[in-house]
Amino acid sequence: MTHQFTDTCYVTNDVLRLRSFYETVFRGQSEGDEWHSTLKIGGLHMVLLLENNSDFYYEYEDGASNTILSFNVDDTDTEYQRLLSLGVAPHTKPKTHPWGTRSFQFKDPDGNIINFRSRPKEG
Repeated sequence: MTHQFTDTCYVTNDVLRLRSFYETVFRGQSEGDEWHSTLKIGGLHMVLLLENNSDFYYEYEDGASNTILSFNVDDTDTEYQRLLSLGVAPHTKPKTHPWGTRSFQFKDPDGNIINFRSRPKEG
């Protein structure tokens, strides 16, 4: 049996707001509507699903999420400055961790945490 990770799904009360946010952050174009939209980021599909939508079979519980979505970027500091210029409020400032990775976090309009990180350059 083969398992293939295909997508992550955010349940939201405003699909179009989140869709616009992620299209701006990832410079992409979504498919879908105000009920269900999908944005392809690399090999991952980010699905945005309207909460309380009886047409879909997903079940979830309200409350805080313990999930952080992480994305590798070429340059953490460049992405940090780009997002600041777009009005995205950072959750943390860029930091170099003891293992060499440099990262920062920001939240989407629903409060989901996104982590952008870059690996140390080979020297």
